[in-house]
Amino acid sequence: MATQRTNITTSLKIKVENGTTDAGAVKYATRTFSSINPEISDEDLLAVGQGLAALQSHDVGDIQRAENATLVTA
Repeated sequence: MATQRTNITTSLKIKVENGTTDAGAVKYATRTFSSINPEISDEDLLAVGQGLAALQSHDVGDIQRAENATLVTA
């Protein structure tokens, strides 16, 4: 049986440095932007993420793309 992906949602996540632990490791907070068009290219999403990251007062660790989908039998 074939499997089909449905209900695909995409979000943009920007991890920013948010202090340090008692051991001195960097802690991160994640800024999430939901309801991104799943058809956006990785290059365009990265450009948007970099633009938003430039507005952050904290140093940026990562820019991530997250996708969720429902799998059903076709």
